[in-house]
Amino acid sequence: MTIRCCTLFLSILSLLLITPSLLQADSRFLVENLQLARQGDPEAQFSLGLLYDTGRENERNPEQAIYWFTRAAEAGIGGACLYLGMKYEFGTGVPQDRDKAQHWYKQAALQGWPQAAFLSGTLYLSQPRPDPVQGCAWLQIAADQKFPGAEQQWQHNCTTLDKTSSLKTAALLQELREHIDRSEGR
Repeated sequence: MTIRCCTLFLSILSLLLITPSLLQADSRFLVENLQLARQGDPEAQFSLGLLYDTGRENERNPEQAIYWFTRAAEAGIGGACLYLGMKYEFGTGVPQDRDKAQHWYKQAALQGWPQAAFLSGTLYLSQPRPDPVQGCAWLQIAADQKFPGAEQQWQHNCTTLDKTSSLKTAALLQELREHIDRSEGR
């Protein structure tokens, strides 16, 4: 499977794993969540984004999903950052924008989200002008966190780096690991 196919498959799989309870949401949940979200609760904003993105037919609203994902991501909710990154990478509900996708993936990955690190790494490596230093560092972060397929992608893309790129990747990787450790309180 290509990186793009793996990325799309993993993105869809994560939607199904993270949101099953929201698929059963009733109108009371929607009303209560909307009230909390409007009051500025970032977790409620993310939850509302998920509901509008994946909820029952009468609750789906892609524009509202993007609105609430953005509010939650700007408040630092890692899951919202991940979802917003996927929206921008694939142009789902927003214009496709790889730079914005990369920004949001990195925000989630720095909070310890391995899927975001994987998606960030594959995005760096699939650019018209790939950045193997960034790509390999992020893939290694995902592999460190045992994200499925990350180690294989790292092996496939990163074992042939030249010495200069390897040294730059190692330095960046150390920096990223320290940042993630700090954000996770280690």
